[in-house]
Amino acid sequence: MSADTILKWIEGSGWLVLSSEPTLDAEVRALALSRTKAEGGVAYIGMTMDDADDVMEDMADLGAPTGYFVNILTEDDESIRTQLAEASMIVISGEHTADALLDALQGAALEGLRSAYELGAVILAETVAATVFGSIMVLSAGRTATGLGWLEDSIIVTDVASVAESPEARAVLESHSAGIAVGIGDESALVLGPGGVVEAWGQKIITIALGGAISDKID
Repeated sequence: MSADTILKWIEGSGWLVLSSEPTLDAEVRALALSRTKAEGGVAYIGMTMDDADDVMEDMADLGAPTGYFVNILTEDDESIRTQLAEASMIVISGEHTADALLDALQGAALEGLRSAYELGAVILAETVAATVFGSIMVLSAGRTATGLGWLEDSIIVTDVASVAESPEARAVLESHSAGIAVGIGDESALVLGPGGVVEAWGQKIITIALGGAISDKID
């Protein structure tokens, strides 16, 4: 069974890019940028301005269109919805714990993300931010909680050579809290696109476990 038949995610015209920790060569970021629409800028989500400084500079060096920071804690709901819905690309870096990020995304930010994705935006979620898009996610101290569920029936772990390395992922599968565990290795990204497209970017270190069976990498 191939990855494109195992993985199920929310419908939309956009791309969901789930990435490990970015490196200086920024290959995944460059590839994500190449999938953006011509219209709209790049929105950088965070809770303090410091969250986006490095990624905004890196994306500018890669030729990204005009970008803007969206503080999902302090800006009003309508502004958050509008700024995100109008973006051609939304970047969520892993600067905060999964707990804090999940809480901050609820409401207007999530509505804006969903609208942008449905209209064809690229959502680039890095490290901790990537894990939040599973139906189950790992919190600080190794606890688990309900995630956003964009990738159905899944737990996502990043920066691992194999999903088998994650005790949290194994525990989730054993408890049947989710049926799929996805591991995203160094300098790699799992990419989910319209029409059921599944791709692996960067070093392509992507592993999938179903009830304890670990798949090979996605080509």
